[in-house]
Amino acid sequence: MRPIGGGGPVLAERVAIRRVGIDDYSDVRYLHAKSLVAHTADTLSEAEVATYVALVYSAAYGDILAGADLHGAFKDGQLVGTASWQANGDDGKVARISAVFVHPLFVRLGIGRRLVGEVEARALQSGFDHFSISAIGNSVPFFEKLGYEVSSRGVKSFGPGCALPVAFLRKRVPRQARAPHSPAA
Repeated sequence: MRPIGGGGPVLAERVAIRRVGIDDYSDVRYLHAKSLVAHTADTLSEAEVATYVALVYSAAYGDILAGADLHGAFKDGQLVGTASWQANGDDGKVARISAVFVHPLFVRLGIGRRLVGEVEARALQSGFDHFSISAIGNSVPFFEKLGYEVSSRGVKSFGPGCALPVAFLRKRVPRQARAPHSPAA
């Protein structure tokens, strides 16, 4: 069965990407819970999913969302995906990509790829060329297609009372690949 929305990767170009505001948090919570439940049946236990969903609807989740540069993909005014980034690490040289979720009816249409590209571009503009992400098992192949490599596996705390098994992935964008071309004098 083909997801509704039609148009394949063309649909990704027809969504509007913008920063998510506090007025969008209810839609973000719904999207994150729905996406996690739909996409992790083979990866997480029912108890792990329930723990994450409880976190999503907790007061602490608003603080987690506010702590990152969160962007959403909107199709006809409906939130269909999110991704965020923030500075990570003691040295401030790594941008952590997170909150990458796409509504189950809009997967495999290029929206996730476009969202990750958007937040990576914003991090690059802010001077970051190293990226990291903690990915739940089912999403590892997606990030590998985007150039990320698994560096290790373990458990990550996502917030109060919620720790899940993840793969830690990294990606580096060489400076010469992102520097503007300067003509020779």
